[in-house]
Amino acid sequence: MCGIAGIVHLDNLPIPDMARRLGVMSRLIVHRGPDDYGIWISPEQAVGFAHRRLSIFDLSPAGRQPMLGEDGAVMLHNGEVYNFPELKTELAGRWRFKTQTDTEVMLAAHATWGDEAVQKFRGMFAYARWEPKSKRMMAARDRMGVKPFYYTIRGRVLYFASEMKALLPFVPAIESDPEAFAEYVTFQYTLGQQTMFRHVRQLLPGFR
Repeated sequence: MCGIAGIVHLDNLPIPDMARRLGVMSRLIVHRGPDDYGIWISPEQAVGFAHRRLSIFDLSPAGRQPMLGEDGAVMLHNGEVYNFPELKTELAGRWRFKTQTDTEVMLAAHATWGDEAVQKFRGMFAYARWEPKSKRMMAARDRMGVKPFYYTIRGRVLYFASEMKALLPFVPAIESDPEAFAEYVTFQYTLGQQTMFRHVRQLLPGFR
């Protein structure tokens, strides 16, 4: 288990206190990754990622996230891609691998196959990838929804994280969603993108 968090201004405008906001989010999910942490902020101060690491593959500092690819893309990843050794073999010669992590294989897969790379991943995962050339972020979640991905949009700023509590400092009011609560009491889960909090949504399983 790792923890991911991020902030993206949808108009690519600078957020002056980006580091402080990421620090708040990172501290709220510290229990998800006690081994290491990292923060990355774009030169424009419009995008920022924070990661809490539970080391599984490549225990060295080379496996630290957010991870930068040789194509300039930046990725945050929580979970495990089980077939990454096979994908790494397939991508050999197209990417100069520097780590033993599945995250770097995911970066290489996206650089090679674009958004369709996610269809090749087998495992449990939630991740976000920022492409600086196109100023575009892609986020995806595994088909069964094992790994969580929550988000909220305030004004023109997107916040996302592995846990809802990392988003609550940035919502206008902490309010429960009665409809979602009724669904949870009935089914033991909420339907669609709804969560127990009115201003927080979740990325659906298998979606990007």
